[in-house]
Amino acid sequence: SMNEAVALPPGESCAGWVAVHAVDFYNDVSTIWAVMAGDPYLSSFRPGEGFPSGVEYRWSEGTGRDAQTISVSAPVYIEKVLHWIAEQINDETKFPDDDDEAEALRVFQTPQFAALCGQIFRRLFRVYGIVYSSFFGTLEALGMAPHLNTCFKHFMFFCTEFGLLPEREVEPLEVLVKPIRKQYYLTKQQGSVGAGP
Repeated sequence: SMNEAVALPPGESCAGWVAVHAVDFYNDVSTIWAVMAGDPYLSSFRPGEGFPSGVEYRWSEGTGRDAQTISVSAPVYIEKVLHWIAEQINDETKFPDDDDEAEALRVFQTPQFAALCGQIFRRLFRVYGIVYSSFFGTLEALGMAPHLNTCFKHFMFFCTEFGLLPEREVEPLEVLVKPIRKQYYLTKQQGSVGAGP
């Protein structure tokens, strides 16, 4: 079941499990976006356009005191998110290789890693929000809607299992998220009822 697929396996580090899934979910979203990326329609969006109703996600350029928040279009936001996540997961100081298990465990258990994963999952959720609000029809026409829906359901089950998304992030997609969470909790409840002592 989907609940079993997201549950922490016995003996596995929670942070390591989240790290593996951050990469997997990034790959899912990248694949979905790759189908859309060449569409000339994307260049028609102006800064501030293409986001879920009532929301505009802005991008921060720079770091520290030099950071500037800029208004971009939804397609540009997605490209920036995917590029930023790729940089994070390909940086072995942030996402160490499994070859050095002790180093990976050390990094995975730092507050910086927890904050980075939180940011990755929030941004991936935002990409899903944009895709559903502005590009679902295109993906449906391409026969990709079932794949998108399955990927999003898996993502939401995982985020719910580990409490990775603040409620304020979820609100723009509440109409999609609520039934998925309901299914997650019902399935989890049914699984625990049938479980022995």
